[in-house]
Amino acid sequence: MSGVYRLGRLAGIDVYISFGLFIAIILLTVTLSSGWLPRIYPNASSGTYILLGLISSLFLFLSILLHELGHSLVARAHGLKVKNIVLFIFGGVSNIEQEARTPGADFQIAIIGPLVSIGIGLLCFGLWWPLRQSSSAIQALLEVLFVMNLVIGVFNLIPGYPLDGGRVLRAVFWKITGNANRATRITTGVGSLIAYLFIIWGIFQVFSGDVLDGIWIGFIGWFLLSASNSVRAQATFDEVLGDVTVEEVMVKNPVTVPANISLQKVIDDYFLPQALRSAFVMQASWLAGIITLNEIRHIPREKWSNTPIGLVMIPSERLHIVAPKQQLREVLPLMTGRDVNQLPVVEDGQLLGVLNRDVILRSIELRRSLR
Repeated sequence: MSGVYRLGRLAGIDVYISFGLFIAIILLTVTLSSGWLPRIYPNASSGTYILLGLISSLFLFLSILLHELGHSLVARAHGLKVKNIVLFIFGGVSNIEQEARTPGADFQIAIIGPLVSIGIGLLCFGLWWPLRQSSSAIQALLEVLFVMNLVIGVFNLIPGYPLDGGRVLRAVFWKITGNANRATRITTGVGSLIAYLFIIWGIFQVFSGDVLDGIWIGFIGWFLLSASNSVRAQATFDEVLGDVTVEEVMVKNPVTVPANISLQKVIDDYFLPQALRSAFVMQASWLAGIITLNEIRHIPREKWSNTPIGLVMIPSERLHIVAPKQQLREVLPLMTGRDVNQLPVVEDGQLLGVLNRDVILRSIELRRSLR
């Protein structure tokens, strides 16, 4: 992932941070040290305010990490695969590779994040309350953390995508209607309405003289509107695909080559005559791997005639393989998320076909037209 750095693993889940997170920490530190902290903890030095602002910012993003970890652990408890957690300038995201299978699971996965944030806020409030009259650095730090965590928890309950409240509302409508796509369309409609209200509120703030706050509120509205439109398009996409399986759209009998021929022979007999850039490699009747122009280009040309493709191919263990009975809508996130143009369709070690993006797009367009 470009601009994203691995921080480590937490509860068996990879955690990444983006470069934008450092910018967010700096901006939040400056904002807290120059405004809020001096008001609740007066007469301290500027260095103290900066240090407290930095500590508050770091603890806040730790809270956001716990918020996302809550989503990930509940998703994993429901049998869903969690790819990673990424913290970025606007917060964090849990990359869950599959959709929840029931409205109950969807509700639990969505609601746990805000509950974690609110819980952390209430914990900080409980620690702050006995110190509220002390006017100490600890008291100021706890006040900042309990307010900001409560705000994050409540804000995420707003029923608009990509906020958790949007998914909570979708789970409720899914339970009522019994149809996930219909629930998504209803929820994105509500989310769009809320987004427009944010935009109108932001414009009102700008014309009232509060330009900076108005721009931020308007930007939040635009962000929510874009997310709602994106999710609505995805729901339409899923509805078009329905229960289409991989074997219904895969290309059967793809070009294959034996593992024991040379690179020169695969170029002369397969790639050039058929204008190929890749081919699946077979060991007898079993899929052994794939050979592409990229692997061939790494071998000096004078060695092509003496180098079997089996020595330079990408072995099957490193390939993303799909089964013929898998639903197409479950496979597509794998192709887009990992930037894969084609996937071998394999059952019991036998290559049945290949799934590629061009075929999928043509199938989607045809089915959309027939609707």
